[in-house]
Amino acid sequence: MELFIQQIISGISIGAIYALLAVGYALVYSVYNFTNWAFSGFMAFGAFVAFTAIGAMFMPFWTAALLSIILTMGLGVGTEKIAYRPLRLRKAPRLFMMISAMGVDLVIVNVLNLAFGGQFRKFPVDTLQPIFIGGVSVGRMDLIAGIISFATLGLLWLFLYRTRYGLGVRASSIDILTASLMGINNDAVAITVFAVSGGLSAVAGVFYGIKYAVFPLMGVVTIKAMIASIVGGLGSLPGAVIGSLLLGVLETLVSGYISSSYRDLFSFLFLVIILLFFPNGLMGKAGDEKL
Repeated sequence: MELFIQQIISGISIGAIYALLAVGYALVYSVYNFTNWAFSGFMAFGAFVAFTAIGAMFMPFWTAALLSIILTMGLGVGTEKIAYRPLRLRKAPRLFMMISAMGVDLVIVNVLNLAFGGQFRKFPVDTLQPIFIGGVSVGRMDLIAGIISFATLGLLWLFLYRTRYGLGVRASSIDILTASLMGINNDAVAITVFAVSGGLSAVAGVFYGIKYAVFPLMGVVTIKAMIASIVGGLGSLPGAVIGSLLLGVLETLVSGYISSSYRDLFSFLFLVIILLFFPNGLMGKAGDEKL
């Protein structure tokens, strides 16, 4: 029983990291109806910024994490202006935007590979002793990652539902053309969406790098976030969170009780089963309402 509880706690922790990435995917998809494949590059970039700031510039962890978030938000906004906005203004098919996103991802990953090499690196933070509650061992970093991830998602919810900018994003997710006719600035919405998604990817990259390792291809884990987003319902932010937590717990239980070799197999099998019974995902909607 104690092992089971530990597995659940660990699963919720990794699920919270997946949730940051899945919500970023869902946020972009809800407004622009395309998958931002450059998200994996954003995640790796954010992790390497914090890694370099701590290891080479001797910054405190929280300062390095803040720098990572700011620079990755800037990268997200820059990508939108250079790679997506020209296509969006020319009303290019969504497929072209997805191809452009893949190109941006390849550029970021290869630049990181040239600059740092492809080897795995341990994140330069002190190892924290676990907390023991009864006979259950809870990793402090897992606990911190979960708390920070959920706090970040909470701030995003407040932003979307309690601010004028958030109202503009939600209106654009329903009908971006009508929203622009009502006076909402499409370019401001785009900057907001890609800045927020960049910040989310940076937080996920830092904590994923601490939990596992930092390397240029670490962003490949965003495929799990994509699975979680689809399971929850593409474009649904609550669905992305629920799908991420379910996937994180499932993977941890499979790794603990069966074998880590079958973790990915069960993840994709989980996706297939959900889509067989819920074609729009657990919380996806067939209509236009998304956020």
